[in-house]
Amino acid sequence: MSDSNITRLALANSLKGLMAKTSFNKISVKDIVDDCGLTRQAFYYHFKDKYDLMNWIYYTETARFMSSYNKVEHWMDGLTDLCNYMRQNKTFYIKALNTTGQNSFQEYLHDYIRDISISVIENIKNTEFEEERWGFIAEFISTAFVGLIVRWANNGMKDDPAEYITKMRSIFDGSILSELESQSKKISMENPTEPESIR
Repeated sequence: MSDSNITRLALANSLKGLMAKTSFNKISVKDIVDDCGLTRQAFYYHFKDKYDLMNWIYYTETARFMSSYNKVEHWMDGLTDLCNYMRQNKTFYIKALNTTGQNSFQEYLHDYIRDISISVIENIKNTEFEEERWGFIAEFISTAFVGLIVRWANNGMKDDPAEYITKMRSIFDGSILSELESQSKKISMENPTEPESIR
């Protein structure tokens, strides 16, 4: 492992250790470097601020779940594995999910689920995603999923992620398929001669 990654990991482990005792908002860069025995100069060489460090943790710890299951048919498996990982590190991730604002873990998760929702819509419709037509559906689904995951976390992550995600999947499939089919019927009625390929 390179010296650069060793330094990043030391800073990340210090932040995670501090978050086991207090909220992210109360932690300063000074607290982080004092905890791991590094200098502020070393911190700012690698990260812009504590939010940048937090984002690095999200990316390095969760990217493998996102990238390994980026196919539409497997994304629920990825979300289940991600939730299991969060459950194994629940002290950190419960606090991470309750740290809101720009570049928060909630926002990171929201963007991932929205991207997958768009892929699902493109797969179902067999056409390129149109923000004006389907943006609300993708936004609704991703916001709802994140809300449910936050609720699961705040209840202590007690429920089995596999069962929890399966319940979410049934709602997802039912609502999105129903809405897409409804839109297709409406468009067909308005444009009876329009080829299916451009609907």
